[in-house]
Amino acid sequence: MTFADVVSYVMGITKRPDKQAETERAVNAALSYFCLKEKFDKDIIESSITINNSLYGDTISLASLTRFREFKYIKVPGKLSYLKRMDSTQIFSPGGIMQKNCFYTAGTNLTYILSTLAPSLEVAYYTYPAVLSGVQTHWMLEISPYCVIDKAAAEIFKTIGDDASFKIHEGFARDRYDVLVRDLA
Repeated sequence: MTFADVVSYVMGITKRPDKQAETERAVNAALSYFCLKEKFDKDIIESSITINNSLYGDTISLASLTRFREFKYIKVPGKLSYLKRMDSTQIFSPGGIMQKNCFYTAGTNLTYILSTLAPSLEVAYYTYPAVLSGVQTHWMLEISPYCVIDKAAAEIFKTIGDDASFKIHEGFARDRYDVLVRDLA
């Protein structure tokens, strides 16, 4: 289903055509809510980041990564192991020795320390969902649109004070989301 189809469906459930803008916001909010509750493989982007091949470690900006949320993995090309995710306070071991083959993120920056020189890093990261409009779609609207539809309808019912309908659709959304999570696990 497209975003417009879902918005139309929600407005059909709520019988509130005067709430188009609120319904569009509710659909995007429901999509974001469900995507952030779980780490879905369908939200992963795999990419390569060019790094300075004369440095064993550096801090680089992640601003070029599309809707970056969190890393699933980082590895050096040609190596079988992944870099270890660490907290910035763990970079030095108790003996004061700098850890190797590790990384941490701080804000929109990635700091990495390698044991060998490399021209790039292979990364996989989770993304935030885009704010949809018109005929755009999202994988969740294709696979399980009714959890998003019911969550958005529940939000509209809550804003207009229909608590009974809110509870019904919130329950439907939760049940359908649980089925989606089990199916994708």
